Amino acid sequence: MKILVCIKQGAADGEISRFDEFALEEALVLKDRFQARVDVITAGPDSAVAVIRRAFGMGADQGIHIVTRDSGFVPAFVTASYLAAWAEKGSYDLIFTGIMSQDMMQGQTGPMLAELLGLPCATGVVKNHLTPALGLVPIEREMENGCRDCLGIRLPAVLTIQAGSRLPRYPSLSNMLAAGKKGITTLDQGDLYPVPVKPKEVLITIECPEKTREGRRLEGTLLDQARQLKAFLQEKDLA
Repeated sequence: MKILVCIKQGAADGEISRFDEFALEEALVLKDRFQARVDVITAGPDSAVAVIRRAFGMGADQGIHIVTRDSGFVPAFVTASYLAAWAEKGSYDLIFTGIMSQDMMQGQTGPMLAELLGLPCATGVVKNHLTPALGLVPIEREMENGCRDCLGIRLPAVLTIQAGSRLPRYPSLSNMLAAGKKGITTLDQGDLYPVPVKPKEVLITIECPEKTREGRRLEGTLLDQARQLKAFLQEKDLA
């Protein structure tokens, strides 16, 4: 069994975006259970190679680094296109992503990747009960009001992972020492797409939210504060 985990560089060098860490942990649990091979892939600048090294420390087997020249806002479709160009050659049984990135929080790359590959996709997965012999992965998705959506997804498939009951493991010393010997396949974005991927969306501007209201600080003793609060609620017709 082959599993591909899509990871992204977080705010600091060498830091994996938080939800991608949960995705990697899910893959590593399956590696321990089924002797699966776990590859990790990232699309980003030269510095993004550090997250692959950290993934090696956690237990990943191989790494792929698609070196991109994009700066600033990168549409999810562009990233998904780079990832799909590699993934379609790899014959992976499962592809994991985090439910969303730590910075943009759009939750689009995983579903777009699945669409580009023509694979079934389940989002917000908190548990999986993989059954390789049946070619099936029963999953549980987190819904509103504490409910769970239970589905059976045929392999191969793309799953986006929500924070579940498993905490991502820390890189082990032995794995970190061995990380330098593991191979990283490095590709330029031009190796996959000689003609740049045309984005489906363009960033127009970024604006900070404007202040629309002010807080009111309650002064004095607790009794004074209680009276001020009561008067405020009565004024707003809330008491």
